Amino acid sequence: MSFKGFKYGTNRFSVRGFLAAIFRPFMNSPSDAPGVFTSGDSKNDVGQWQTLLLGNDLSSQCQLERIVYCKCTTGKEHEFLLLHFRHPIQQDAVAILVLDRIPASDSTENNNGSSRQVIQSSYIVSPSVSPTPARDSIFTTPNNGSAIDSYLSGTYEQFKRLSHLDFAASARPSAIQVSVLLCALSNHSPTYNLYQYQCYWYAHTVWEALKRLFPDCHETTLSGGRSRYLGVKVEKADSVEVVCEHYHTQWARIENAAEERRKAKEDEVRQLRMEGQAEGRIEERARCQAEIDRATRKANEETRQKEEAVRKAEEAVRRAEEAERKAEEARKAEERVRAEWQAEIDRMRAQYERQAA
Repeated sequence: MSFKGFKYGTNRFSVRGFLAAIFRPFMNSPSDAPGVFTSGDSKNDVGQWQTLLLGNDLSSQCQLERIVYCKCTTGKEHEFLLLHFRHPIQQDAVAILVLDRIPASDSTENNNGSSRQVIQSSYIVSPSVSPTPARDSIFTTPNNGSAIDSYLSGTYEQFKRLSHLDFAASARPSAIQVSVLLCALSNHSPTYNLYQYQCYWYAHTVWEALKRLFPDCHETTLSGGRSRYLGVKVEKADSVEVVCEHYHTQWARIENAAEERRKAKEDEVRQLRMEGQAEGRIEERARCQAEIDRATRKANEETRQKEEAVRKAEEAVRRAEEAERKAEEARKAEERVRAEWQAEIDRMRAQYERQAA
């Protein structure tokens, strides 16, 4: 077992790293970041790889902790890179991805859909052959030592690590930033050219561009031989500066697009908040109107009751006056009857007195 608890480039022993190395085989490896942490093997062109990252937040947030420069020690001495990405949540999980460039004609499809390179037999084509389309690809395998070791030994047979580049924890490039750089390389030279744009150019340019774009890093050389075949230096194009310019342009576009999405989201939230406030004002106005309507109805009812009381009082007065009038008429009628009766008595008395006389 190779313990990974030792600090890169130091001999300091870490108890936490030692324990992590012991228990790592018994821990579940994350597979929730397509293109970086997966449950099976996958191989994608760098453009396809970027699409995977853009479709998953965890994938795009994985950070490049280390990059290793590798060289085959037999055959055509192919050069490739190992990218060590750390998971953004499970900080103890590190996935190792394989990055290289080959002619598109030098890859064959396996039954699982991934592409297996034929490195040793036909990697460097004859100088008389015209430039062919290049395949710049990323290979991903489950996060365990045996899977990546099996792939490396089966694909490249014998190879050695020439150097490694470690990025400070506070300045590690994200997976999406790495994908932007790789796409910039592929767009700069989509063809495989023996004299300029071969695997040596690709590995060298990725390496140097990362150093320039993310300078807070430390390079450790383990062995010489970069960009050499049988000890002879291989000519390649000097594209670091122009590729970095392409990276800045493309990254600015991605950041601008992200900023536009952020502003659009903020505008949407603001609009929803304003609509909510408008609805609140409408509800408040409706509540106030309901209160006014209730008060108006109450006032109208009180007015009606007062008017009804006045009407009843006036009706009572009218009835009292009518009763008084009728009583007066009755009294007068009684007085008339009494007067007539008295007059009749007086007439009868006078008549009687006349007869008596």
